[in-house]
Amino acid sequence: MKRLALTLLPILAAAIGGCASHHALVAPVADMLRAGVVNDPKQVSRLEKAMTDRDIANLLDAGVRAKLPSALAVAKLKSHCSGYQPYVDRLDAHELAAWQDSIEGQPLLRGIQPVSALAHPDAKPTLHSLRVAAAKMGCELLLVYLQSDSTVANLNDAAVLYWTIFGLWTVPGSELEHRTVLQAVLVDSRTGVILGTATGDAHRQRAFPAAFEDQRRAELARTTPAAAMEDLQTGTRRLMKQVIETAVAHR
Repeated sequence: MKRLALTLLPILAAAIGGCASHHALVAPVADMLRAGVVNDPKQVSRLEKAMTDRDIANLLDAGVRAKLPSALAVAKLKSHCSGYQPYVDRLDAHELAAWQDSIEGQPLLRGIQPVSALAHPDAKPTLHSLRVAAAKMGCELLLVYLQSDSTVANLNDAAVLYWTIFGLWTVPGSELEHRTVLQAVLVDSRTGVILGTATGDAHRQRAFPAAFEDQRRAELARTTPAAAMEDLQTGTRRLMKQVIETAVAHR
């Protein structure tokens, strides 16, 4: 109760002052070049080329034929703040199941192998170090994706009713925005060639009474990345289909 009171006091003070707030949402940045994940000059050139194409998925190199069948290694990277050094994050059960579903219907992809912090002990992940981890797991293909999130909270005009105290629990005078962006690259583990790219993006906004801010933050922190992941997987399905078709055609 004391924690809730400390949270609500500044909101109540702002509401009594009659001021709505209009802080803009800072665009999250999921950029493997800026984060140093991709640092080989040839790989940098390929990824820069991909980023000029706003397609949801972009096949870059049809000349490299992946050796299939194989499991797909998946590495999820996150950073504590946009633009800062990312780290290898754990795929939870829901994410792992979603990636499994994304390769359904592709018999040459023999399941998902998540790249964990145990499989990748290096503190600073790079495409090379992640390829090494994928190779140790026997995976010919590696999918690496970087997640970045941004949130902002504001008061709207209805927040003036927070001064009634009762309004803190009943009036939707607070607004929260959350945006998640994802950048992914599909890599041939043996050669390091970036076969293609895909992106995911989701933006959610909710209005709520101030007393429920913690719940709404937790809700958006869960649902927005999930929606961005669905967007990303739409692109990666098409991308992996193209890569597999190319590999089969040139056997």
